[in-house]
Amino acid sequence: YASHVGSAPVESFSARVRRLFEEPATSVALVAEVGEAVAGYVVGEVRSWEFGSEPAGWIFGVSVAPEHEGRGIARSLLASAVDQLLARGARTVRTMVSNDDVPVLRLFRNAGFVAGPYTQLELGPEDER
Repeated sequence: YASHVGSAPVESFSARVRRLFEEPATSVALVAEVGEAVAGYVVGEVRSWEFGSEPAGWIFGVSVAPEHEGRGIARSLLASAVDQLLARGARTVRTMVSNDDVPVLRLFRNAGFVAGPYTQLELGPEDER
């Protein structure tokens, strides 16, 4: 995680990942190993409360160690996670990616993800109200 975003995961992310292991009926946490080392991971869960949507799988973390990039690990992890989320009752699988994170956008688009039916909007403390 830190190799991609420049810092250790925030506590809420860490707590969410720990919770995934306690709720296997709706959660997915997969790890790819190369030899004895963790090469990558993907985490997600099935949720149905957002905006009255049907149960959807949400991928909220995917990463591959820089020394293992370009080997198809992320795509393989993502495909397995999608399969498992659909098997756990998701009708569709979603994620959110920063518009300027081209490598991650490319990963998801190459895996078949397209724009969904919702548009993200936000308002910060310095925005005009």
